[in-house]
Amino acid sequence: MTSQGRFYRVCRRILRLGYRHYRSQSEADNAAPVVYICRHRNAIGPIASLCLLPLGVRPWAFSAFMEREACKKHLREYTFPVTWHLSPPLSRLLAAILGPLFAHLVCSTGAVPVYRNSLKVRETFLQTISALEAGDSILIFPDVNYAEKTGETGSLYDGFLLIEQLWNRRTGEHIRFVPLNVSLANRTLTVGRSISFTGSLPYPKEKDVIVRQLEHTLNDMAKRYGA
Repeated sequence: MTSQGRFYRVCRRILRLGYRHYRSQSEADNAAPVVYICRHRNAIGPIASLCLLPLGVRPWAFSAFMEREACKKHLREYTFPVTWHLSPPLSRLLAAILGPLFAHLVCSTGAVPVYRNSLKVRETFLQTISALEAGDSILIFPDVNYAEKTGETGSLYDGFLLIEQLWNRRTGEHIRFVPLNVSLANRTLTVGRSISFTGSLPYPKEKDVIVRQLEHTLNDMAKRYGA
């Protein structure tokens, strides 16, 4: 398994204090390696799941968040002024201070970089398959509307399902996609039953079936366990 950095482990220990009253519950035994699918909810999903899941779970992360200068730029030009509605001067100040720390933290999680609109996306999948082969699980937040804070999942991007094709070619097995639900109201992290391809349909057709199943399951879990 990958060695996640000391910086991440220390930060995780501190952040877990805010989740000390949360409980984890599972609908089934999902032994590693698996691919966890969770709603982003404007950072609620990543923070809670990385605090409550066991170590050895590697998230997919926007590649800009893993490079010091690119991270500062994204925080300065988008995250702080657009998402947080902060003034340009304050955005610049916070980006300069927090950007390097955030980039260091994301790298320390053992994150797999996701390259948007780039041929380097191939590297994302190669690193993912290598991580799974090493026994690590992967954590992905594929919401189209990642800022949605309610229990409605909405649509999911389906590009991540290419992991199935690559894993099946490499191992002859079907990778398990495991839905997660974080409930702030009930202070729970619920690990759902895994969803897998069967191979009974051509990949493009079964891909559509699987992504609809994941959307339905995440919505159902939010209704049953709270958002």
